[in-house]
Amino acid sequence: MTLLLALLACQGAPPAATSVVQVAPLPGVDPAPTALKLYTVTWKTDPRPLPLSTLFEIEATLTDAKGAPVEDAKVRIDARMPQHGHGMATRPEDDEGVCDAAGACTHPGGVYRTRGMKFHMPGEWSLRFDVDGPAGTDHLLVPVQL
Repeated sequence: MTLLLALLACQGAPPAATSVVQVAPLPGVDPAPTALKLYTVTWKTDPRPLPLSTLFEIEATLTDAKGAPVEDAKVRIDARMPQHGHGMATRPEDDEGVCDAAGACTHPGGVYRTRGMKFHMPGEWSLRFDVDGPAGTDHLLVPVQL
């Protein structure tokens, strides 16, 4: 018994907990087709890996079925916790792109950005990319585990 207590005392205190959750590599590096296969989305986050309770942004590149950039769509990116029935505590903002004097906006190279996203608690999240573009309306759902 004394030997057991001596061994336990030598192990020291457990490591301190951290507030940043390192997640496995996220999907997004490889193009993912939308539900109706009207578009393909490739995306990345900044920062990466995703931290818990810290603002991040997503950059999504949208292409059509032939692989050409879609520059004139509207892309909305949001996230929810399906098991909890709620979304993020922040209101993400989608970048308008490059707008002309008449108010028509495009996204050169098919690149769309959304800022102000935050996963405020650990668990299963679902990223949703809603696309309204020349080929029609479609979406992509991506599960993320923190």
